Amino acid sequence: MTANEQEKKLKKADNPLLGCPLFYHLLKESQDVYTIDCYQYQQKQFDRERGDAYHRLKLNERLNRMVVMKKQSARKKQKPESRERIIQAALSLFASHGFSETGVRELAARAEVNLSMVNYFFGSKKGLLKEILDSFLAGYLSIAREELVGDGDLHQRLERFIARAIRYFDKEREALLITISELPHDDPEIVEHKAGWARQMVEIVNQEICLPLAAESGQHIPPTCLSPMLTSLMASRFLFTPVMEKVDRGSSKAVSIDVYTETITRMLLQGFVTPDNEINQPVLTQ
Repeated sequence: MTANEQEKKLKKADNPLLGCPLFYHLLKESQDVYTIDCYQYQQKQFDRERGDAYHRLKLNERLNRMVVMKKQSARKKQKPESRERIIQAALSLFASHGFSETGVRELAARAEVNLSMVNYFFGSKKGLLKEILDSFLAGYLSIAREELVGDGDLHQRLERFIARAIRYFDKEREALLITISELPHDDPEIVEHKAGWARQMVEIVNQEICLPLAAESGQHIPPTCLSPMLTSLMASRFLFTPVMEKVDRGSSKAVSIDVYTETITRMLLQGFVTPDNEINQPVLTQ
């Protein structure tokens, strides 16, 4: 076999002897320097191709991982995280069944999570209730601070506050129902927890509504009376909707939110201050 034929034979990609140590040993024993050089050349080619194949394999593995991660990310976007699912399940169950009537197993099943996840995220079912209360009351208090403490006269500020609060209640109906319905809760811890939020709201109502009204009309309206009264007036639209729909179908939509806002504002202000700004006798006394 000529040297040229040996070279061609060794350069075949499917040569089963390429990379075989025994074949290299036999070449060395043959003392055929040209044949050894040809083998070494082919071995370098093979190593290079093998390296390319390795990198292609790694690249494919990375691409596959990226595809899997993308699918997982898409699933996560479609399905909320466990903590959020627990909160959403609690909102639905607490609002429809009540806090005390909702079991942790039922809650975990609705949220499609392990039973232990409730305690992991919230410590207990009571901790979950506090989370819902805090989220809702923080939003309500934020609206009061932004609108009642803002610019404008009392009528403008009160109207802005009522309009935003009513829309907030409409958006957060389940949380509103839970907050109101769990007010008579006999757990001292929950009562004190709510009282902490109530103190902040009462202070804002006193500074921004009660004191200005007293200065304008001479009437003293205790903030501990006006604050829950105002909240109840705004919330009643949503709390009594199921009952009113039974009484008169479609009645819950008969009055728009804008008209409802104006009615409450007028009821509060004109009930306390006469049109000609004459000072009335106190309506409420302590």
